[in-house]
Amino acid sequence: MNAPVAIPPPNDGLARIGPNSVLQLVPLLDDMLGEDERKRLMLLSGMSELPSDEGMMAESPAAALHQALRSNHPGLAPKLTNRAGERTADYIIRHRIPTAALRVMRTLPPWLSAPLLANIIEKHAWTFAGSGRFRVRSRHPLVFTLHDNPVVRGETSSEPLCHWHSAVFQRLFTSIVDPNLRCVETQCCATGSDSCVFELR
Repeated sequence: MNAPVAIPPPNDGLARIGPNSVLQLVPLLDDMLGEDERKRLMLLSGMSELPSDEGMMAESPAAALHQALRSNHPGLAPKLTNRAGERTADYIIRHRIPTAALRVMRTLPPWLSAPLLANIIEKHAWTFAGSGRFRVRSRHPLVFTLHDNPVVRGETSSEPLCHWHSAVFQRLFTSIVDPNLRCVETQCCATGSDSCVFELR
């Protein structure tokens, strides 16, 4: 049986993002920082309770949680958001990509399966891009851009901050296409670029 695919958000003008941007991070916050600190970070982000795992959630509190983590725990944030990204990709593979499509991509050579997976990611980009604008800039080699990335919107940094996005992309491609692929964020909105740029190498 094919797994369900993501359902587009309603066209009501409210910016939304996939709830796994929060739900896959929360257990890690509980483990590393404790439940009280996790709840404090959520309240700082405008969340008094966890979002539903069905449908989409408002983009603003999800982005604010990532930013609150980076602001309050800068040393731990890269590790935690990277692991949350891996967990998000695992969830996508289990629940959001049809099993028939997975089977086909895993039997094809990487040079064929990688563009197919990129097409699926681009088609369902709202789940991780929110109000940002995602596109596949190149397929050989694979390069993704996320313009006006809401998860880092308003932040400034001397180095790229999008560990969650990078980990989602890398885990998807290493699990489905080629275990040797690595995702590197070469540009970031937080460092002054107009887009976050991710290269699969």
